[in-house]
Amino acid sequence: MRKELPRFRNVQRRYAAAIIHDALSGPAGSALLKLTQFDDHHFRAIFDSKFFQLPAGEELPSKSQWNTLKKRLKRRDRSIFVFREYGPIDCGELAKPRSAGNCLYLDFGFLSQ
Repeated sequence: MRKELPRFRNVQRRYAAAIIHDALSGPAGSALLKLTQFDDHHFRAIFDSKFFQLPAGEELPSKSQWNTLKKRLKRRDRSIFVFREYGPIDCGELAKPRSAGNCLYLDFGFLSQ
């Protein structure tokens, strides 16, 4: 049985882009490759997997690394809701030399108050 998602506040795409761009930024710049807005006002961020520094031999970030990213988002706006499902996704046309086809996604929205 799947729980119903909360209602999301309609925020300007520019605001959501600034929040996720900032959260996914590091010394090499922003890892954000694409931001998609859905009809229910939630967003999907597709970003370069190189955002996470992975130990040798690991291909995916640990749960702890994902939780750290979620905390970074919450520090920028406490009303952010991050979906439980996240992980690898095909980069498709987004693949750049720096991403080499390894992308991750994260869905989020801004809770109605």
